[in-house]
Amino acid sequence: MPGRMLEGVRAVVTGGSSGIGAAIARRFAREGASLWVAGGANAEGMKAAVEACRKEGAKAGGKSYDFGRAAQAGEAVREGAAFLGGLDVLVNCHATRCHKPLVEFTDEDIDRLYEVNAKSVFIASREAAKIMLPQGKGRILMIGSIDGIRGVPGNALYGATKTSMHNMAKAFAVELGPKGIRVNCLAPGTTESERVKITHANRPEYAASKLPNIPARRFAQPEEMAALAAFMVCGENDFMNGTVVVSDGGVLAV
Repeated sequence: MPGRMLEGVRAVVTGGSSGIGAAIARRFAREGASLWVAGGANAEGMKAAVEACRKEGAKAGGKSYDFGRAAQAGEAVREGAAFLGGLDVLVNCHATRCHKPLVEFTDEDIDRLYEVNAKSVFIASREAAKIMLPQGKGRILMIGSIDGIRGVPGNALYGATKTSMHNMAKAFAVELGPKGIRVNCLAPGTTESERVKITHANRPEYAASKLPNIPARRFAQPEEMAALAAFMVCGENDFMNGTVVVSDGGVLAV
């Protein structure tokens, strides 16, 4: 199919077992990319995402990794590049959460979130850069969060790790941009992944309480974030570098 946005692109998508990551993998496949889906604990979700990519006609494979052991993020990139025969795009979409009042966060909570949301992202990006630098081109996309920009009670730890991702995007962009590698970050608002849909279904009053703070008066869908991600890494968008793109229905505009 001519005109596909990512024709011939070789992409590793972490966190691809469900939610935004799985939607990104499917959209990339539809746009002509080959995929390595680096999933987490949800092995069945990872397999389903791979199959969905193959149904789009894409070369696709995947594996489950423990991003709580940050070194495995490097393995995901290296194994993905080996399967794909190279690497053009890395999407860092894996993450974990922990909601508590500040004084209730344990040292173990802090270690776990920084290991998954920051350290493993840094390692994955480092390994991608090692592959991309000799070829003089590549794209790295972080999936951050508007909670890395604003303050949210009970969500300080998650927000801090997402802020770290935002800064990585800027620092890597400045360092790697002159060498042909573009690094950006997508910061979604509340997106109705499978997990969020379950939460909203179980706590409808909680979901309803959030809507008045969203000028668009609805939640995002994973496919909307995937469409934006595809544009952010495509060749037509070559000049964007070091940018945090917010898609939140207007939350931060208030």
